[in-house]
Amino acid sequence: MLAAPTSLAVTLTAPHAINSMKTCWEENSAVRFAASGFIGNAIFFGLDLAFLPIIKGASQRQCFIKASKTIATNAESISFFVAYLVDIVVQHFLNALLVFGLETIATREMYLSSLAATYTAYFGTLCGSTILQAYLLRIGVSKSIAFWSTIALGSVINYLMLTALASRSKSQSSGTAENQLCTTTKSDVKDKKLKVAMIGTPKFFTFLGQPMVKKSKLSD
Repeated sequence: MLAAPTSLAVTLTAPHAINSMKTCWEENSAVRFAASGFIGNAIFFGLDLAFLPIIKGASQRQCFIKASKTIATNAESISFFVAYLVDIVVQHFLNALLVFGLETIATREMYLSSLAATYTAYFGTLCGSTILQAYLLRIGVSKSIAFWSTIALGSVINYLMLTALASRSKSQSSGTAENQLCTTTKSDVKDKKLKVAMIGTPKFFTFLGQPMVKKSKLSD
């Protein structure tokens, strides 16, 4: 007897819960940014792990013999820095897809402009994060803890900067759309005026808006 009410309660609350989660996702950019950042940081972490053995191997090559000691000593920080540079491209796309909207990178010009702005915004965080991560490693903090602690702090700073940059990008996009609409409207008005002039003067041929009198045939 109790199975039916329980099933009914699940049926009534499940759609409500889904709608609430959907509303929270659509209206809360911080939630979307957190999801985007989590995916991007997971890729970043993988890149860091992949670059580390490559950089350590490079320190043993003859062409890097003069800098081998420096590279070997700071291999973790160098791999972190290089992985960060590569991951900015990935994170830029994820932010457009999940947070700010694909209209912010709708054209090649907008994509390159916003990517350059992202690199500019991330550069300070990139340098600061690399220094902080190197310091944490130097005082004995494990690589994983140093990585995620640094990223957590950098994500908050990046969110504030990228929100401001995306707002400016959308404003520029809206302004461009309004200019195109205004130009199209003016062109349509001009075409309509030209058609009216042609209809209103049946004994004339209109060419580029200028009336030209039709020549009648001379009788023999």
